[in-house]
Amino acid sequence: MHTGSIVFGMAALLTGFAADGFAQIPDEFTNLEVLPEDIEQRQLMNAMRGFAAGLGVRCEHCHVGEPGQPLRTFDFASDEKETKRKAREMMRMVSAINGQHLAELSERSDPAIEVQCATCHHGQSRPLTLQRALLETHADFGIEDTKNEYVELREQYFGSWTYDFGETQLIGVAQELGARGNHGDGLAILELNLEFFPQSAATVYTQGEMYLAQGDTVAAVSKYRASLELDPRNRAAQRRLTGLEGN
Repeated sequence: MHTGSIVFGMAALLTGFAADGFAQIPDEFTNLEVLPEDIEQRQLMNAMRGFAAGLGVRCEHCHVGEPGQPLRTFDFASDEKETKRKAREMMRMVSAINGQHLAELSERSDPAIEVQCATCHHGQSRPLTLQRALLETHADFGIEDTKNEYVELREQYFGSWTYDFGETQLIGVAQELGARGNHGDGLAILELNLEFFPQSAATVYTQGEMYLAQGDTVAAVSKYRASLELDPRNRAAQRRLTGLEGN
């Protein structure tokens, strides 16, 4: 099992861990249910660094202890926190994926690619896609908070590996809202997307779909035409116009 994956049962030690930090960690560990009981201190600490980077957390995420306090004050053996119990199951899941499921593939690269914590988490403790995060916010707080969250997340994470801020992401959010019957909020999301991708023919086409679903064929035709102006090869828009205008 990949070293960067097995650390899920121990909380992350900060990246760039200082040499004196090692002195606060025992040479032997107790209550290890998934990690090897004879794991060496440095091996464990190196694994913690990978965990910290993969999930963007620190020791107190899984272990009993106060942020910013010396590691010697932490109760690493305690199973009090639910996050630690979840972590152990995630460790077992990763081990099964790499050791059983991927091992059954007839053709693999050399060296073989393995799943790690970072494969899904991308630096966040909850491994959410941008679309899932925004849809959760919409369900809980509504459209304005959803738009504000997108802007804030973009300012914070753009250029990182955490979220995909490509052209299609907000389109997907709008389509999901439309599928739920909320075309008005879907249109608001598409307007936001045009602020960042003003030449997006796909966004304008999706606006046409939203208007058509609401029965506003005049607005829909206008958007389909605008989409074709941006991308004359947009066959979907052309088919819609043919069906609506009969030419």
